[in-house]
Amino acid sequence: MKQEELIISNNESVLSYPIWILSSTDEWVHLGQVPPTELEETLFSKEYIWPSHLNCNDYSTSYYPQTGSQLFQFATEVPESTTVRACVHSGSTLSQPECDYFVLKVRYFLLQQTLDRYWQENDTWLEGLHSLTSMLDLDELLNNIVQNVLISIPTVDRGFLMLYDTETQKLTTKASFGLGSTIYDFKTDIGEGVGGKVFEDGIGRIFTTEQGLEAMSNVQEHNMRNLLTAMGVKVITNTIAMAVPVRMNKEKIGVMIVHQVTKKRKLTHEDLRRLQGFADQAAIAITNARFFSELKETNEYLMKRNHIHEAFTKLSLKDSDLIMIAKTVEKMINLPVSLFDISKNEWYPHYAPLSKKLMNTNFFNDWEDSVDSLTVTIDETPIHLYPIVNEGIPIGYFVVELNEASPLSPIDTVVLEQGSALVALKMVNAYSLTDMYYKQCYEFFNELLQYKEPTVLASKSRDFGLSPDQPFFIAVMQLSGKAQVATKLETYQRKLIAALHRELASFQYLLFGFQDKVTILVNVSSESAQELVIEKLENVEKSWSDKVAPTLIGGIGRLYQGLESVARSFEEANKSLAHLATRQTSGMMSFERIGINRLFINQQAEEIKQFTQEVFAPLQSPKALSSDLELTLRTYVAANRSIPETAQQLHIHQNTLYHRIRKIEEILDVDLNDSEDWLKLLLACHLSELY
Repeated sequence: MKQEELIISNNESVLSYPIWILSSTDEWVHLGQVPPTELEETLFSKEYIWPSHLNCNDYSTSYYPQTGSQLFQFATEVPESTTVRACVHSGSTLSQPECDYFVLKVRYFLLQQTLDRYWQENDTWLEGLHSLTSMLDLDELLNNIVQNVLISIPTVDRGFLMLYDTETQKLTTKASFGLGSTIYDFKTDIGEGVGGKVFEDGIGRIFTTEQGLEAMSNVQEHNMRNLLTAMGVKVITNTIAMAVPVRMNKEKIGVMIVHQVTKKRKLTHEDLRRLQGFADQAAIAITNARFFSELKETNEYLMKRNHIHEAFTKLSLKDSDLIMIAKTVEKMINLPVSLFDISKNEWYPHYAPLSKKLMNTNFFNDWEDSVDSLTVTIDETPIHLYPIVNEGIPIGYFVVELNEASPLSPIDTVVLEQGSALVALKMVNAYSLTDMYYKQCYEFFNELLQYKEPTVLASKSRDFGLSPDQPFFIAVMQLSGKAQVATKLETYQRKLIAALHRELASFQYLLFGFQDKVTILVNVSSESAQELVIEKLENVEKSWSDKVAPTLIGGIGRLYQGLESVARSFEEANKSLAHLATRQTSGMMSFERIGINRLFINQQAEEIKQFTQEVFAPLQSPKALSSDLELTLRTYVAANRSIPETAQQLHIHQNTLYHRIRKIEEILDVDLNDSEDWLKLLLACHLSELY
C-alpha cells in the first residue's frame, strides 16, 4: 500500500499526524510516512486510551494531555470494513469543526489510497491479460499466467496452475511461482484436495487455514509429501488459499490456486472475482496456445514427413541397396538399426553390432507371422520390430535397438514406414527378377526331361552353369502340411531356396521352385561328392524342422551319367518323396534306401491298408486278443522266426509260444513253413508299420 504524509491546516499551522488502521491480521498498521516515536508505539499498543464513546458523526475522540495529542477512532468500509485510529499532535483540544474536518480528511486519504491501489492493481491486471494474449508458446504462457496472477493480486505470495490430463484423468501441476520443484509431482484426482474439489464443483472459493486443512484431508500420502516439500514446511499453518476453476466455455481444463502466507490484508470476494476473471482469460489463452502448438507440431510433422519422403525418393532413384537404406534409417532415427530379410535369412548390414548380436538367434520364429510392429526383449535388450509387408505377408523387418533416453517418436515411425515401403519395393523387384530366372530354369528342365535335341541341351546346360559331361543326380524338396500357412507358401519357398543356395554355393547346380516343390539338379564328380551334397541337403532339412513352417521332405534320385537320364533320376526323386509323404514323416529319402518299398510306391494307401486289415482281422477277435496272438505273430516275424528270441521278448515259455503259433496257423489258415504264406504275413507286418 502506498504510504503518504497526511497534513491538516489548523490556525495557519501545519499539523502532521500518523494514521493507524486495523489490518486483516488484527494488527495496527502505520500508514504515514513519518514513523511513530517510541512513546507513540507504546501509547498505541494500549487499548484503554482510545475513545470508544461516539461523540458525534460516527466517530469518537478524546484529548490525551500526556502527549498533547487528539485521539480519534471510527469505522470505515473503505478499503474494507475495518477500524481506523488516528491521532494529531494538536497541543490542545480540537474544536468540533476541526474534528469533523480531520475525520473527513482521514476518510478522504484512505479513499484516495484505496482508489490508487485499485487503479494500480487494475493496470497490472490488464497488463497481465495483454501479456497472455501476446504469447503462443504454451510452456512460457503457463509460467507467465502464474506470475501475472501474483502481480495482479499482490495480497498473495505464491501459486500454481494445474491442468486436467485426459489420459491419466488427473490434475497435473504445469506452472508455479514461489514453490519448490516437487510441486510438479503433485498430481491429484478429481475431488482430491483444494484444487480437486474446486475443479469438481466448478466454483471458486477462499479457504481459511482450517477450511483448507479439511479440504486436504483426502489428499494421498505421496501427494501431501510433495506439496509440503514444495511449500518448505512440515505442517500447513497460517495459510489462506484461494482457488478457481480454469474453464473454456463449459469445459473445465484446470484449476488455479494461490496462497497468502504473509497477510497484507484480508482476501476478499473482489480478489476471488479478479482471480476468476484472470483464470477465464487464461483459459482462452491456453486454448489458443494449444491450438497454435498443435498447428505448429502438425506443420513441423508434415515438413519432416516430406523431408523423409524426399530422402527415400532419392535413394530409390539412385537404386540404393538394402545396406544403404538401413544406414539411412539408422541416421534418421539416431538409434541402432538393422534390416532382416526373412526369405533369405540375411542381415543388412551384416557387419553391424546389432546384426551380429541377433543373427545366430531364432527369436524371429515367434513373430515372423506378425504384420504389426511390436517391442520385445532379447537378452535384456529392448528391440522394436517394424515389419516389411508384401500382400499381407511379412517378408522382412527393421530391427531397432531401443534405449530409455531415446524412445521411438511418431516421426521415427514415419521413417520406418517410408523405409519399409522402399525395402518392400526393392525386395519385390528382386523377387521378380529371380522368378524370371527360375522360370527359365523350369522351362530348360522340362526340355531335359523330354531330351529331344541333345546337342542344343548340352550347350544350354553350360549356359546355366552345368557340366553336361559330369555325373549328376536330382533332388526334389517339398513343403507340405499345415493349411494355415498356405498363403505364405511363396515366402517359405523363397526361404528354402535361399538356404539351399547357401549350402550348395561350392557346387554346380540348377535350382528352381514350382508350386510347393523345389527341384535341384546337381553335378558331382563321384558318389562321395554326392554324399556330401546329400549331407548339405539334410542340414537344410534339419534346420527347417525347428521352424513354425510347413513340413519339409525331400527325395533323392540315383547318380547318372549323361543328360538323357535326367528324367529317370527325377522320377526316382519323386518316388522317394512319395514314399516319405505316404509315411507322413519329414526328412530326406534317397531312392536306394527305399528298398522293397519301391514296389508299393504307386499303390493306393487305402488298398494297402485294406490288405493288412484282411490279414490281421481274424486275430483281432476278443478271444484272439486275449491270447495276444497278433502281438505274438508280429514279434515272431520281427525275430525272423527265432523261437528263443520271440519267447524271451514276450516273457513266455517256448512251449506256450509253440501253442500260440499253432493257434495262429489255424485261425489264419496258413502254414508258416510255406514260403508263400510266410511272404504274405511278412509283407502284412511290414506294410502295416508303413501305412
